[in-house]
Formats: sequence, structure tokens, C-alpha cells
Amino acid sequence: MLALVFVVGMLLRSAPWAFNRSLWVDEARLALNILGRPAGALLQPLDDRQVAPVGFLLLEKLAVQLFGEGERALRLVPLVAGIASMGLFYALARRWLSSAEALFALALFALCPPLVYYSSEVKQYSTDVLVALALLWAGERSAERTARTRDWLALVLAGAAGVWISHPAAFVCAGVGLALGLRAWRQGEIRDAYRYAAVSATWAASFLVSYWLVLRRADPGGYLLQFWADGFPPVPPRSLADLLWPARTFIAFFNDPAGLRFAGLAAAAFTMGVLRWLAAAPRIVALLVMPAVFTLLASLLGRYPFPTSVAHGSFPVQGRLILFLVPPALILIAAGVGWLFRPGRPVPVRALGAVAAIALLVPPALDAAGRFPRGFRIHDVRPLVEEIGRPGQDGDVVVINARARPLWRYYARRLEASRPLLAGFDPVELGGTNRWAVYDAQLRALPKGARVWLLYAHHPTWRTDKDEAFVVHVLDALGEQGEVKRAPGASLRLYRLGG
Repeated sequence: MLALVFVVGMLLRSAPWAFNRSLWVDEARLALNILGRPAGALLQPLDDRQVAPVGFLLLEKLAVQLFGEGERALRLVPLVAGIASMGLFYALARRWLSSAEALFALALFALCPPLVYYSSEVKQYSTDVLVALALLWAGERSAERTARTRDWLALVLAGAAGVWISHPAAFVCAGVGLALGLRAWRQGEIRDAYRYAAVSATWAASFLVSYWLVLRRADPGGYLLQFWADGFPPVPPRSLADLLWPARTFIAFFNDPAGLRFAGLAAAAFTMGVLRWLAAAPRIVALLVMPAVFTLLASLLGRYPFPTSVAHGSFPVQGRLILFLVPPALILIAAGVGWLFRPGRPVPVRALGAVAAIALLVPPALDAAGRFPRGFRIHDVRPLVEEIGRPGQDGDVVVINARARPLWRYYARRLEASRPLLAGFDPVELGGTNRWAVYDAQLRALPKGARVWLLYAHHPTWRTDKDEAFVVHVLDALGEQGEVKRAPGASLRLYRLGG
């Protein structure tokens, strides 16, 4: 059964990578930075309001230098991180849970829709998960009485390198260092307490170097803090809704980013897992919970968002910035469900545990089956750009909306060898969103008699259907519409304008 769960998890992660869906706009924005810059320039602020850990960017740069500029090469690092995370997660869970409980935890991890999705996306969230698990694993190994020098060196390396590869690794380092250092001090293990202090100092030094060289300039205009404004707790609270933010966020976390359909049930199981270990094994609770505490502290200080959502099954995931907190939560959920099966429990309690396990596992399993093997496609622009290059003619005009701009730039570059005509197009970009007077002026300035390709890409939640309908209305008045091609989240129309 264990092998089957591993195989299913690996297939769910590798199949979308193999089927090679088109990039979506956020992936394209980051990919253009990776492809268009030498390695050293990736330490500078990125273009198009992108922010990513420099270690992740350098790994991505290595992948495209080795394997080319295609989507699979760009997604290779997240895929490897996603698959490696499964093994590390199970090894960690098995240290604290029974074999049956660890198998249940692994099944939750293997099927978790956000963890599956971000294993094949050109973003850093899959590596965030891997780094967090590596820190938890190394921390747990160092706490053993049989810990060797190599275990301590592994802990030092996991944190010192991790803060370069993952931004939230700093919160995991703080949580692991404090949890284990205080435990050692309270138990009179003074030498180990000093060791944890030295390890934490090494991590802090590495983080400060990273901050000074890269992070302090990564978002010069503060755009991302504004973008994620809704992900911060209301401080001070000014309404009942503000006062309920902690409870609402706690429950919503299990929907998004944890990807569990029954969030209330998951929250109850999580709480039971905490209670199970709080007295018997407080070190485990501290290791698993303290990274979230430090993340929340940073959020209270306005430095890092803690976004969640009650939505289920929508992508991109609102809580992707805290995806690294999902594996510890899944271990505690498995501990809570497993607690209901402890020897001596009455039959009704065991039955409740069985119902809870089924309710937590079946929805993500059905979701995975429904999306397999292609995964979730946000907008499938590549075949539409290929279509423009196939029958294109000199003098054609390409009109794109703002969201399609990074996609056009990536795919025109990517497909130039097979569609050389694409390199000659200088597309007309419709400015902004809901600026219909601007669109009208831009469209009426197009050369009369020209063939015009209209390429539209839609965000899955910020719909621009009305924008597209207005542009189509204007072009219908200016010329004759020919073929129309549609793809998930995108469309392509060909017009011949009147003379």
C-alpha cells in the first residue's frame, strides 16, 4: 500500500509536467527574467514586479542552460522538489506516527491539490515546501540522543542554504531553533542549548547576508505588500469581522492552501493532534507549530502575508505563500485522526475516526482523478500563438490584452525556430483593464485593410470577459471576423479590417 501511495503521488505530479501545459501569465513573467538575464543579474530586482528567492532562480537558470528554454525545463526544479518532498514528508511522519497513521498522512500529502499543482509550476512554492521539510527533518535528527556531528552539520546547512532558496525558510529556522533550543535548556542539556544558539546564529548570519545583497531591494516599490494587503491581519481590529480574523483564517487555512474540502473537520482533527502530543511530546508540537507562529508574527508586523481562502479547487491558490505550512498541518491532522483509533477506544469513536479519514481523503482523490493526467490549465496560449505563426503573413497585426503580453513574449521567443514569422511581429498591447476609451482609440488607429489577430488571455478569477466583448464589438464594426479559436482561459480571433 505504501508503494502504491508513492506511485500515485509521483504520477499526479509528473503527469502534468509530461503533458506540458502552457505557461500562465505569472509563470511567463518569471520565466522571462530567468531566460533573459545572466545568472549574476538574477540578484538584482526582477522585471515585471516579480520576486523569487535567488537560490531558486539560480537552480532554474541551471535547468534551462542544461535542458533548454521549454516549459518542462522551467518546471523541472519544482517537480524534483515536489517528488523529493514526498519521501522527506513520509520519513518525518514515520518518526512520530504509527505506520498506519503515517500512511494516512502520506496519502493526504500525495493527493493534496495545491501540493500537486505547484510541483509543475514555474514558481518557488514547491521548493518552499521541500526546504521546510528539510529543516524539520534535520532539527528532529539533531534532537536525538544519538545525534552525531554530521546531523548537526546537516541542520546548519539546511538553514544556511535554505534562506537563499526559500523566503519563508526564515520562519521555519526561527521556529525550529527556538523550539529545540528551549527544550534543551529546560531539560538541562546546556551543551545542546548552546549548540542550537550557535546554529541559529549561523542561520541568522546567512539570512542577513541574503537580506543585504538581495531581499532589501527585491520589491523596491512595495507592490507585493500592496497586492497582498488582504492577507494581513487587521491591526488594530475595528469590527466584529476583524475580531473573528484569527478563527476565520484558522478554518480557511484547511481549505486553501491545505486543499481539504471539509475544513471544519480538518481543523478539529488538527486540534486533536495538538492535544494528543501537547503533554506527551511537546517538542513535536513546538516543531510543527512554531513556524506558523513566526509567520503570523511577521504578518502582524506587516512584513509577510498570511493569505487563506474559503474557496476550494481554484487556481492559483490564494494561500500559496504559506503552502510550506501545509505538511506540518497534515501530520497533526493524521495524529488527530489516529488518536480516535487508539487501543481501548469504543466502537463509536473508532467509527467516527473511519468516517473522518474517508471524508478527508475522498474529495482530494476525486479531484485528482478528475484532473489527471493534464492537471489544471489556467490559460492555454501556446497553441493559439502557434496558430498565428502558421498561416501568418507579412503586414499582419497582432493585438493582445495586457495579461497576454508576457505569454506572447515567451512563446514568440520559444516558437521562433519553427514559426520565424513570430519574431517580426510587434504586437499592439491594449492598455490596462476596463479602459474602453483607450481600447477604442487603439483599435481605430490600426491600419485599414490589415489582417488583425486578436489574442486574449484571462485570469481565472479576475475575469476580463467584458473587456474582450467590447474589443470584439469595435473590431466587428471595423472589419469582418474570420476564424475563432478558443482554449482554456484564452481565445484567438482573425479579422480583416475594411479599407
